[in-house]
Amino acid sequence: MSIITVAAKRILPDFESRLRVRQLINMPLDAYDWMTGRRDPLMPPRGLWFVGGRKGYKLNNEQYLGYFSGAGLRPEHDVLDIGCGIGVMAARMVHFLTTGSYDGFDIVKVGTEWATTHITRKHPNFRFQHVDVYNRHYNPEGTIKGETLTFPYPERRFDFAFARSVFTHMLATSVQHYLRETARVLKPSGITVMTAFLINEQSASLIRAGKSSFPLTDAGEHWLLDQQFPETGVGLPESAFLDWCRQAGFEVRCVDYVSWCGRSSYLSYQDLITLKLK
Repeated sequence: MSIITVAAKRILPDFESRLRVRQLINMPLDAYDWMTGRRDPLMPPRGLWFVGGRKGYKLNNEQYLGYFSGAGLRPEHDVLDIGCGIGVMAARMVHFLTTGSYDGFDIVKVGTEWATTHITRKHPNFRFQHVDVYNRHYNPEGTIKGETLTFPYPERRFDFAFARSVFTHMLATSVQHYLRETARVLKPSGITVMTAFLINEQSASLIRAGKSSFPLTDAGEHWLLDQQFPETGVGLPESAFLDWCRQAGFEVRCVDYVSWCGRSSYLSYQDLITLKLK
């Protein structure tokens, strides 16, 4: 999350307002992409792109899919995308899940509506749902607290679940609840991959030394990018996070530390945690 984005929230704290401004600014480029056929029809226009960075997303998706495959994802699996955004990862997975299925949910309604219209219509085994969870950054009018949300799926529904850049925008009580809900909807021995900004001795030292591109500050239970808008960017103490995973019923299979705090590793920007349901 850039300092410019943080400043923009101070001027336009409402997410929908910022999105409308983004659409207006990108209107000429979106029109050019449409006229020249440069945009993949399964990818949202620039003005609706509110998740992650648009530049380099294809390589990023390939890297994540490779990581998921290495963790155990198979083409026949039933997959849950926790915080699916506008379907960016789903657009890549339509060519991978040949006999499986995909379900995703998100708190930003415009994202799930766009994905349903443009992805589900062509790939009916890919489904998207909106959940009206409160988040001061993305959904300030939400009516459901993150720590009380019941994922809209039955128990033991999925073989594989992932959450990209979700826990980086959630506080501790909600993270713990999401871990328990993930365990509930996974089949026995199911796999999940989560990303997070994990605070440990090394990452804290790099942040304090000014090496991190994501300048979180210690706020006690969390490390935060913006004290006024906590969900903008959240770092979680690694030892506590891994304890929450185990308490939810997971075995911690692997933790990959990456580049966000100034390390020289570039597998991903956010730390990757691979868990297996016991």
